[in-house]
Amino acid sequence: MRFLLRVVGLMIAMYAALTMVRRLLLAFTPTGHVTAPSANPEHLVKDPVCGTYVPQASAIQAGDQFFCSEECRRKYK
Repeated sequence: MRFLLRVVGLMIAMYAALTMVRRLLLAFTPTGHVTAPSANPEHLVKDPVCGTYVPQASAIQAGDQFFCSEECRRKYK
């Protein structure tokens, strides 16, 4: 019985020590900085040739179509 109490006591002490170490590591570990989504997310447009989504600001526009490259624009014609 005395042996069983010692084993249980040792297990409780080990659990407490591991919990303290874990908390200390979390306190000193830098957390990843998560940036909030921008207020003006870029509008994505789909290239009708290859299906790639590109930001509208950097897409090549021909009429009402948007393309990811000159090559796709030429293929569309």
